[in-house]
Amino acid sequence: MILVDNRNVLRLHKRELLTQLSIFEEQHEDFKAIVELSRVGIPTLKIHIDGKTQYLHSKYDPEKEAERLVSQFVDVGNSKHILFVGCGLGYHIQKFIEQYPDMKFSIYEPNEEVLVSYLSNKKLNDLPLSNLSTIFTGKDESVIHREIGALLHLSNSQLRIYTLPVYESLYGDQIKVIMKKALESLKDKRSALVTNLSYQKRWTVNSIKNFPTVLQTPNILHDIDKSAFDGKSAIIVAAGPSLNEEFENLRYIKENGLAYIFSVGSAINALVEHGIYPDAACTYDPQDINYRVIQIIKDQQITDIPLVFGSSVGFETLENYPGKMLHMLVSQDTVAPAFLGENLTTDLDYVNDAPSIAVVTYQLLSQLGCSKIILVGQNLAYIGEHHYADGIDYGKGTKVSESNLQKALLTNDVYGNDVKTSEGFNSMRQQLEMYIKSRPEIETVNTTKGGALIAGTIFKPLEQVIKEELTARQVIKKWDDVDNGYEKEIVESNIVLMQNHQQNVEKLLTQTLQIIEKLNRKIERRTLINIEVQYGKFDQVFEQIKENYFYRSFIEPMIRVQNEQLAEKMSAVRYERNPVKKGTVVVESFHQFIQEVSLHHVFATELFEEMKEEIEMSAVTHSEV
Repeated sequence: MILVDNRNVLRLHKRELLTQLSIFEEQHEDFKAIVELSRVGIPTLKIHIDGKTQYLHSKYDPEKEAERLVSQFVDVGNSKHILFVGCGLGYHIQKFIEQYPDMKFSIYEPNEEVLVSYLSNKKLNDLPLSNLSTIFTGKDESVIHREIGALLHLSNSQLRIYTLPVYESLYGDQIKVIMKKALESLKDKRSALVTNLSYQKRWTVNSIKNFPTVLQTPNILHDIDKSAFDGKSAIIVAAGPSLNEEFENLRYIKENGLAYIFSVGSAINALVEHGIYPDAACTYDPQDINYRVIQIIKDQQITDIPLVFGSSVGFETLENYPGKMLHMLVSQDTVAPAFLGENLTTDLDYVNDAPSIAVVTYQLLSQLGCSKIILVGQNLAYIGEHHYADGIDYGKGTKVSESNLQKALLTNDVYGNDVKTSEGFNSMRQQLEMYIKSRPEIETVNTTKGGALIAGTIFKPLEQVIKEELTARQVIKKWDDVDNGYEKEIVESNIVLMQNHQQNVEKLLTQTLQIIEKLNRKIERRTLINIEVQYGKFDQVFEQIKENYFYRSFIEPMIRVQNEQLAEKMSAVRYERNPVKKGTVVVESFHQFIQEVSLHHVFATELFEEMKEEIEMSAVTHSEV
């Protein structure tokens, strides 16, 4: 029977767990977990599993055993959080806490019976509850995934997992799930962190600088007649080495209009070199070097290849493009949506950002209504020592470096053989598979010879697809001959509204810094009477900043990482009981964050003013024409 004190603690802090364990107690009368006295006279715990008895602690001296186990911990100081897998009666946890009194920790007990035994014999109040983040139990993988993800977030990925030794044999499957989830979450978090650190400012700068061009070009998802694509076939041509085998097939398809050809990324270079002009070239990369991908079109002044660009693409890419341009709104663009609808909001369709332009283009063609999407040159793996088709050179040639070959992963190719790939290609494949799975009504054909197997696709050589499926003209000429349909009056009205929000956030930032200064003085002088009033005022003003449209559209997207770091600091200090310590962390953290916001406010205001001037100049130019 769970101790009353423990029921009260769980009722306050972990009501869901209390309900789970109460139901378990009601449904299980014959417990297989048995508490008995050890040789030295203190309780130990044994369980009956598969007809065998297994002690979770020493049957001689559990405390001495716990001391020995904790003495084997190394490099604990490098961790922010310990997850104990297996609590038993908590002897090892208690010894650890005595040695590391400030360390945050959590408990996962796979066996509900064991956790009930622990809570029936030991008081949670004997632990420093302020350092205990969570307790969870059971074998449900979705619950384990959720809890581990939350702990990784809480600890800023500095989570140490300690397993009670006997549990490695008893609950190996659950422990594997934990370790796998921890590794996957760490990888995903690092990938997202690297992406955000690399692009958080570029995404917004590009979106601001590209907005005047967005206003002057058709939105491919809204302005074109979608009947041109509805029920039709489209080909996504990527730059993988297998593209070398398909130029004549693509030329035949283009000359006979058998399917729309959309080139993605640098594949345009190889196509142009072979005299094949796709129906559109797609680009979305926010980097400043992205312009090089389509430089061949600018150098040769080719005017009959439409460029479909993501609205947060590197702004340099669009400069002096000789042909027609169309745009698609991208999820990372927080600027355009703020100006294109009533009252700084819009419900226009967009494509989600992705690790590959091929994935973005797949979304685009899906939304246009294509019933068949054919992948060409989508290797997502190395062919021999090559990762790009001939004619595509990023300054390092088409060959894979020796170091990258050594780091390569193995995956299945379309023939069932092992093929080498990279982390980046693997991520692209998984994302592509996700979107393919979400659109079962679309037939996706992978024609990439020797490429990675892409789940959800049918593998068929392109010449076979031409012979069996692409037997009649489908392409409608001048599908892109449309005008931009945005209402300029709405845009002009929203610019005025945004100007007001820009001025208002400036005042709010000043107020916030003044309140922080008052809080700081109170904490330094230890005059904590009525400090909650100041906290309340701060919360009100800070909430107004977060709701401000200029902050949300221009500033917040540029400080994603700083925002996450602030959230992690606030989560970590949540259980701090010393009001001075807690106040110091809160004040220092928010002061640093508000200074970041202020700096980015100045930067964003300059870009906003430049954007307004360019829109006004474009309006004058078009009115004169």
